[in-house]
Amino acid sequence: MKKLTAIAIAPLFAGFLFAQAEQSAQRESKTETTTTTNTWNGTLVDASCRTTHSAHRESNETSKVDENTTKETKTTSDSSSVECPVTTTTSAFGIMTSDGKYIPFDDPSNTKVVQVMKSNKNWSKNLEDRKPVSVRVVGNQKGDVIVVESIK
Repeated sequence: MKKLTAIAIAPLFAGFLFAQAEQSAQRESKTETTTTTNTWNGTLVDASCRTTHSAHRESNETSKVDENTTKETKTTSDSSSVECPVTTTTSAFGIMTSDGKYIPFDDPSNTKVVQVMKSNKNWSKNLEDRKPVSVRVVGNQKGDVIVVESIK
């Protein structure tokens, strides 16, 4: 009788073990993360220079009372410039967006940018003339850096 009970219980336990293995496999497949692709437009900057400098912004506001009327005229000037333009020797890059936000690239992305920089004649001309390089970056943001998929 004990042998018969043991033979009947063995497939039951095997069924439980199989069911548990199948459930854990299903849980693992559901934990995959989806990443969204973002696009940034801005100016390419030297990230190694950027760590020691920052974007320079000056804002002056002056008030002037018109002598003939009681109107007060306010003049506001805002000058913003990127202090760390890319050069032919730049190896670490980032992007300065139009709203003043700076985001660096990860190391593999820096390698991609160097390759694109060598093959893009417009960029080479801007680098020689010390002009800003306007770019459109497509990629994913992981933490504080961008993983570049493409750059134009």
